[in-house]
Parts: sequence; structure tokens; C-alpha cells
Amino acid sequence: MNRVWKSLSLKLILAFLLVAAVAIAAVSLIQTMQVGKALIDDSGQLLHTRAEAEARLVGSILDTQILRLRGIALNSNLHQAAIRQDAGYASDKAAADQISAYDARWPTANANDPLITGVLVSPIAAELRAQARLDQNIAELMLTDRHGALVAASSITTDYGQADEEWWQRAAADGLFIGSPAFDTSSGSFSIIIAIAVYDQAKGSVIGVLRTTYRTDAMTLQLTESRLGDGTRADLLIGEKILKPGGSRLSTPSAADAGAIIESNSSDYTLANYEGLPRLMARAPVRPTREAGDLGWAVLLFQNRSEALEPVSKAQTSTLITAMIVLAGAAVVAVISAELIIAPIRRITLAAERIAAGDLTQRVGRYSADEIGRLARGFDQMATSLQERIDAEHAAQNERMHIQQAMIDAQDHRIEELSIPTIPLGHDTLLLPLIGSIDQRRAERVLHTLLADVHVRRARILILDLSGLRDVDGEVVAVLMQAASGVRLLGARVVLVGIGSQTARTLVDLNIDIADIPTYARLQDALDELGG
Repeated sequence: MNRVWKSLSLKLILAFLLVAAVAIAAVSLIQTMQVGKALIDDSGQLLHTRAEAEARLVGSILDTQILRLRGIALNSNLHQAAIRQDAGYASDKAAADQISAYDARWPTANANDPLITGVLVSPIAAELRAQARLDQNIAELMLTDRHGALVAASSITTDYGQADEEWWQRAAADGLFIGSPAFDTSSGSFSIIIAIAVYDQAKGSVIGVLRTTYRTDAMTLQLTESRLGDGTRADLLIGEKILKPGGSRLSTPSAADAGAIIESNSSDYTLANYEGLPRLMARAPVRPTREAGDLGWAVLLFQNRSEALEPVSKAQTSTLITAMIVLAGAAVVAVISAELIIAPIRRITLAAERIAAGDLTQRVGRYSADEIGRLARGFDQMATSLQERIDAEHAAQNERMHIQQAMIDAQDHRIEELSIPTIPLGHDTLLLPLIGSIDQRRAERVLHTLLADVHVRRARILILDLSGLRDVDGEVVAVLMQAASGVRLLGARVVLVGIGSQTARTLVDLNIDIADIPTYARLQDALDELGG
């Protein structure tokens, strides 16, 4: 039974823990989802903010170079040099012919050629070199006139005429040009071209174009992991191509990466696979001065998902630890509560077992005010009623036994009275009718009575009437045969009357020979025979 109660206690504890676990799991799940979503959103927004900061940094670098060019373009010596060179052309056609001739001569000219020295050794060229030395990322500075011919350059260039170049045409027409990163043959570096139109301050017309070749490392090296920290890396998106930090070429992303890049442009941040790993990604456009328009550049920041969502993992771990602590506390409460519930029930069970074993004095006692207390009180009342009822039944049973014994004694007395007398049928004949059931005790009494009567009355004939007998067993028949033998020893004859089928069968089974004893079916037949 202890195992049963232990099992019941265990069931109560498990039920309590199950309810507590479901409640804690539900609360933890909701909390984890809410906190996780909030932390993911915070991490994504933070990454997006950092991407915007990096994009502004790249834009500011471009703005710095544009402002530098505009500052250089304000130099009056540059204006005068461009205007003087333009005044040397007789006409636009003459300018085109001269530029074409100089362009053909340029690649083979030696360092002392006046064409070369006029571009590289002039005071304007010296000023351009001085400006280039102020920023080591400037690979080249050059100034052309309004026809595209070189006025001055900080270093040797591949061509003399620049009017056929896109950068020159765009800068002359729009006032500003910012090119895409590419390898520049003139400077021999991976760089971008920034060019602005130089205007006549008096007339406002274009008198030339000032160009700088700026190394891309100055922008992309800012997007390094060591500076961004926390495992965050960055790519510079140039249209549909990617420029890696410190890289010297534009690469085309795979179809999967291209899809992730497009997806990153639809929201502040996104979770997607990039470069074969799950990442948290944020994208911000690079916007330099308004004159540049939309360059189609963007900074793409990405971080391994596990690193980006580390706060979420920590929050989930913290929630799990808290849930385990609460569940452990719930287990302690469950054990105590189960014991408080089971203890009175256990007392009731033990009392019931002892009552079942026969101890009717056993009671539960210690009644509480709750339902279990009322159950215990009702159990004790039931046990008291049961004890009173059993006591009453025992008293009644004892009374019945006394009455029954008295009845048995009366019956025995009556039987003795009925069994003793024999009926005389003459001066020498006795009749002994046997009625009912005869047990061993009555048979022996009949034996004593019969022998005494035959002896006292000196009877010569004894008729035993067996027609009224029931349930004659072998022991009774044996006693009756002893009685017959005793009567013969007293000198009297024994006549048997009314032997029934059961008595006859008993005689046969016992192999008792009564051939020498006269037998008659009816008493009248015996009387007629003996009387004749």
C-alpha cells in the first residue's frame, strides 16, 4: 500500500509539475519570442545605423575630394593658364587638328620634348603635384582646356587629348563626374576618377576640366572588420558589382548573393544567406554632394547570424535558466503540497486497513476544516457505526446460539422420551416402531432401551418396524443389528418390518446377512403370520 500512496504522491507531483512546466513553457516561449523579436529588431536597426554611418563616411571622402578640386579650381593661375592655351588656337578646327597632332606625338616624345615639359614642368604642374602630395591617395591630378587638351598634370598621362573620354565629356557638360572604381592606366592604380568643370569667373563659361585619380583603398579600407568590430564585415556595392575592402577589382555576385543583396534593399535589415552563410544584412546608399546625383553605390554590412543574434541566444539562455529555477521551486512546492494532501488520506487508508484486519477501535482523528477533514470525520463515524452494528450482531448471534442450544436440548429430551418406550402386543410380544432420522447417539439409546424392555417383560418376540426411518447410515444399521443379536441372546425372536429401499441398500453395501431374521413388508403381515 505504501507503494500505492507513493505512486499517488508521484502522480500528484507530476501533475503539478506538468501544469507548472506548461505554464512556464508558455510564458517563456511568449517572452522569448517577444524579447527575441525585439533584440533581432534592435540588432538589425543597429547594423542599419552602422551601415548608414559607413555610407556617409564613403560619401564624405568623395565630398572631400570634390571640395579639394573646387578649391584647386579657384586658383587664378590655373584659370590664366587654361585661358592662354585656349587663346593660342586660331579656331576650333585648328584646335582639333593641333590636339590630334600632339596626341599622336605624345606616346613617343622624350622627357625633354617641349610638349612633355610644357605639361609636366610648368608652374601649374608644380602646383598640382604639391596638391597631390597633400593626400597620398591622390594618384594623379590634371587640368585640360575647354577643348580637352592637357594644360598641366602631376604625372605623365597616356594621352594628350582627353575630350574623347567619358569623364571629360560628363564633367564639361554637367559640371561634375564621379566614375566607378577601375584600373587607371595613366596612374597605374585601381581608383576612381573625379572631375569638375573649371569656369571663367567673369563670364561663367567652361574654360577647362580639372580631374583627380583617387585610389579606392582610401574608401574601402575604412570598411574593414578590425574597425567595425563584432565580426561585422562590409562590401561596397557599385551598381550590380561588389568591391571588397582593399580589393583591386569589381566582382559579380552569384545568383544567390544577388538575391540577398536585392532583398536587403527592401527593408532596413534582413536575414538571408550571403556568401554561403546565414547573415544579418543591412544596406545604405552612398550619397555625396547633391550634384553627383545617385551614384548607385551602397555600403552592405553583414554579420554572421550566430554573432548578430548572440543577444537573442543569451536572452533565451537566461530565460531557460530562469524557467529551470522556477520549475525547481515548483517541484519543491509540489512535493510539499502533495505531502499535505496525501498525509490525511494516508491516515484514512491505514485506519481502513486496520479495521479490515479486525481492529474496529481504529480511528483517523485530527480533523481539518477542508473536504479531506470532512471525509476523515465521516470515515470515523462510519467506523463507529460499523463497530456498533457488529457488536449488536455478535450479541444477537450469542442470543440465537443460546436459544438454539436450548431447543437442541429440548429436542434431545423429547427424542429420548419418544425413543424409550416399546409397545406390548401381548404377554410375550413387543413392538418398537422407529420414526424419523436415527443418528449414532439415538441408535445406541434404542439398543439400551430395547434390551432392557425385552429382559424386563420376558418377551419372546420383538418386532422392529423400520417403515418410518429416514437417512439410515451404515453405523446406525450396525447398531440395530447389534440390538437384534442382543435380543436373540436374551432368548427372543427378532422380526423386521417395513425395510425400505435405502435401508436394504445399506444392508447390502455392508454385507450384513439377515437371512435368519424374518422380514415382512407390512406390520399387519407380521401380526397375521405370528398370530396364526
